[in-house]
Amino acid sequence: MNIIYKKIKKYFPSILNLGVLFVSLESLRRYIKYSSVTNENSESKLLGRIIADYHVIEKGLTMPVPRLGFGKERILLLIINCIKFIDRYGTSNKQICVAIGVILEYKKFHELKKFILDNEILTKINELSLKSKIQKKTEQLKFSKHDYYKNINSKFDQFSKSRKSIRNYSNQAIPSELINKAIDLAKFAPSSCNRQTIRAHVYECRNRIRQILNIQGGNRGFGHLADKLIILTSDLAYWHGVSEIHGPYVDGGIFAMNLMYTLHFYGVASCPLNCNLSPKKEKKLRKICNIPDSEVFIVMLSLGMVSEQFEVPASIRYSFENIISVHKEY
Repeated sequence: MNIIYKKIKKYFPSILNLGVLFVSLESLRRYIKYSSVTNENSESKLLGRIIADYHVIEKGLTMPVPRLGFGKERILLLIINCIKFIDRYGTSNKQICVAIGVILEYKKFHELKKFILDNEILTKINELSLKSKIQKKTEQLKFSKHDYYKNINSKFDQFSKSRKSIRNYSNQAIPSELINKAIDLAKFAPSSCNRQTIRAHVYECRNRIRQILNIQGGNRGFGHLADKLIILTSDLAYWHGVSEIHGPYVDGGIFAMNLMYTLHFYGVASCPLNCNLSPKKEKKLRKICNIPDSEVFIVMLSLGMVSEQFEVPASIRYSFENIISVHKEY
């Protein structure tokens, strides 16, 4: 025990740093205990995996040039997990119905293209259909450029619902002044104690963007079409106190959503890309992006101008009742 204490004292010499360590360990403990990182032993954990996987299939169906037979391992795992879910919890949950609909749409998509899917996939889809009794496939959303932007000057309820994450970009270059206007308007997002720690790094060089997105890794099938890229970071110098260790990501998320709205308002399409980076990837990105160690990565936004016709994932949302919990007085 003394040896462990001495090592902690060596690397965390102050009480403040010990506090940061303990806060981090407590966050890690809670994450390991309640997330599905170790197992999927509850309805919510299994459903979380199913939703993430069916959304990958949705994205594949709406790519600029969908690859026939895409996502073989992913669709097979999705089907297996759906069967597992139905056996345990039934089909009353809306999201399991959506997942099955996406699987059926995947099958129909390949039938229309006269592409024969792997026999194992077809067998599992038939097993799922018999078990669930669900026969209605989903349909991804189709837009024209005019229809997509028709509500940018509407009331907020219509405007906010009209913004979608776009992965289909045209060859048209984005005027730099539109990005500048969007960032200038987004800066009015609230921030903790008005510290305004968020920094927007804008990248215009296609070769550099390609290198960045290759490291990020979550943009297959559309990243090469991005005309511009924004990386949002938070400057740690403005944060203080052990309890503020997660503050940069809260402020960063608020700013990011505001920025996606302002980009939409100015007619620029965007798609958020996560910055869940391994230490190795982060080191590479800092070097390529010229981002100092004092700033933490929040999110990337790929940017482009929309095509005349394009598709986006349906991304069906939960009902209002699934989200809200009203806590009355005691």
